[in-house]
Amino acid sequence: MTITPTVDDQRRLRIALIGAGFMARSHTIAYGALSTLFPELGAKPRLELLADASDESAREAAERLGYARWTANWQEAVNDPNIDIVDIVTPNWLHYEVAMAAIAAGKHVYCEKPLAITAAESKRMWEAARDAGVRTIVGFSYLGNPGVQLAKQLVEDGTLGDVWSVKAHFVVDANADPRLPRTWHYERAKAGLGALGDIGSHIVAIVHEVAGPLTSVFGELATAVKERPEAVGAASYGSTAAADAPLVPVENDDITFVLGRLAGGGTAVLEANRVGNGHPFDLGFEVLGSKGSLRFSQQESYKVELFLRGQEAQVFQGNTVLTLGPQHPNYGAFWPFPGVTLGLHELKVIEIRNLFQAILDDREASPNFEAGWRVTEVLEAAERSCDSGAWTSVEA
Repeated sequence: MTITPTVDDQRRLRIALIGAGFMARSHTIAYGALSTLFPELGAKPRLELLADASDESAREAAERLGYARWTANWQEAVNDPNIDIVDIVTPNWLHYEVAMAAIAAGKHVYCEKPLAITAAESKRMWEAARDAGVRTIVGFSYLGNPGVQLAKQLVEDGTLGDVWSVKAHFVVDANADPRLPRTWHYERAKAGLGALGDIGSHIVAIVHEVAGPLTSVFGELATAVKERPEAVGAASYGSTAAADAPLVPVENDDITFVLGRLAGGGTAVLEANRVGNGHPFDLGFEVLGSKGSLRFSQQESYKVELFLRGQEAQVFQGNTVLTLGPQHPNYGAFWPFPGVTLGLHELKVIEIRNLFQAILDDREASPNFEAGWRVTEVLEAAERSCDSGAWTSVEA
């Protein structure tokens, strides 16, 4: 069936935010900027309800972020008739249960990545949303970046020729300190995969967006910091542990390399690393084709570096810097002149715009739960490959 969005006379889509961690702030900032940056939508978000694990944390977050109401019962939020969109920024293990309940209640769903702990759960989430006719989107934030969209265009229009190889990496040092406590991020049952699921899902999504799907993979997963101090009540990044806290095992990967085969015949090399000393935040990719190549870095997201075979100047040979500007997808909403870097908060506004537009147009958003499911299939195939020591087909 088709779900018609419930909007009041000001065309407001009403949000229930489930979770109050640091991504709750990012999503809320984006909601606040949406109608200013994309007034053509003709619809505005209403921060209606925030749910978190306790009365105290829910009330504090609702007051701090500007939500009209709060609850310690996420089921209440999901089933509230005054809610149009359920936005899930909980720890990973809750994604499936909350999303399935929201879909059953006829709500549109915005869910952070990875979509679920397992590919099987992710597939059920996609199938349920498809059958219910609700719109979904997954928090693969970087896909909306003008540089990523330009790279996709240059591949699709044949500018680079046949794609021979793609290299993508996401390396951070947020988890490099072995004294950081063992939060849920390091528990297999609650987080699922480690670096591969958390930041690796982003680069798999980018490869799928720019160069097409991965069909088989060979993965190597490693845990560099094998034990971390126990910290009762530590919830997420920024937590600390007592100096005398006992050490407990880390149950998922810190460093992952994936070699992959693309459906179009090319090869992919992916690196996800959450303990990369000296790399506070390093996300980028390179596409090499039969006619040329391109490079993109999120840290320098004002540009794409392009090389085309046969177009070298006589006095030098090298890349041409394509400075991103209003003529490129999504950029013009932010700046009327070129060369400005767009950060994560700006990219979240693009993501929310995509969901709102899909709801208003009654069509699928991008990237939807199907895209999220296909990414989790790649992640699981990489883990199975590491266990077996053999190339493994991606089942999606």
